[in-house]
Amino acid sequence: MTEFLLALFVFLFAHILPQIGDLRGKIISLTNRKTYIIGYSILSTVLLVWLISAALRAPKTVYYAADPTTVRIAMGLMLVAVILFVMGAMRPNSLSVSFRRNIDVENKKPGILTLVRHPIIVAFGLWAFAHIIVNGELANILLFGIMLAFSVLGMMRLNKTKATKLSAAAYQQALQKEAGSFGQRLRRALDGQFWIELVIGAVLYMAILHAHGAVIGVDPLAYF
Repeated sequence: MTEFLLALFVFLFAHILPQIGDLRGKIISLTNRKTYIIGYSILSTVLLVWLISAALRAPKTVYYAADPTTVRIAMGLMLVAVILFVMGAMRPNSLSVSFRRNIDVENKKPGILTLVRHPIIVAFGLWAFAHIIVNGELANILLFGIMLAFSVLGMMRLNKTKATKLSAAAYQQALQKEAGSFGQRLRRALDGQFWIELVIGAVLYMAILHAHGAVIGVDPLAYF
């Protein structure tokens, strides 16, 4: 449990530190945004892998066990999560976590952003919730519970800070993709790229599902 708690602390600290004293902005000013995103993504992935592996090695205190019903629910949530992640990763998004910025492309081809402002963070939250309902061990409940809270708080924080970090004109321009009724927004979302992203997400999901047993040690398909 000591290694797990240490990994959890380091992971959380690594995600809080960039916001202290605008360290993130200072690093970007010394390098560039692309370099920062790539470097920080690699660091986050390494820390997440360590955190998950530490949770798997932690002492087992089981409160509930997975069953075919909860596994089916988790698999459905993960399908949505993976597709949302792919869609969010492939679109520039000035209002949330994004791998690139291009307000013109963002408004002309918003895709999923017309319906979900924070697709990558929502995907992360769904991933966490899906794993809570099938992992009744204490370490896993702590791990994925904190990740879920992290996602919710992250969306709340972005909704608050983006309105001040962006210029008034840029913020209003970014909000335009969310304008209109649900039907109007849905029609704008369903462009040609949307269907490509959907297929990529589904293929990636199947790859993750079939590799889960070998990589993580738990095969969801074994419940069927």
